[in-house]
Amino acid sequence: MSRVLTAVQVTVRPAQEAEWLATVHALAARLLSRGMHLWVFRARGEAGCFLEFTEGTDDAAHRRHGPADADEAALELRLQALAHYPTKSGPVWEEVPTPSPDDRS
Repeated sequence: MSRVLTAVQVTVRPAQEAEWLATVHALAARLLSRGMHLWVFRARGEAGCFLEFTEGTDDAAHRRHGPADADEAALELRLQALAHYPTKSGPVWEEVPTPSPDDRS
């Protein structure tokens, strides 16, 4: 099973930051129940600049293909209203497994 990762840079207005963080953390909890992880990193010294990383084990069920249900869809819509997301999606990164010691020759 190959893991996939997506990353997106997000810009959040200072007045919206607390609500955006609460919303993204609520989405992260829902995604975790579907076997995905969502991490958020803040750019040091750049107000309102964040990176969202979403990792999943199944590309077909990955967040980038759309929400799983109405509650997840509402969270995604709220995030879009609270922050600026790029209109063009970035690459999908696939895990390159480390070979086991037995596989190395």
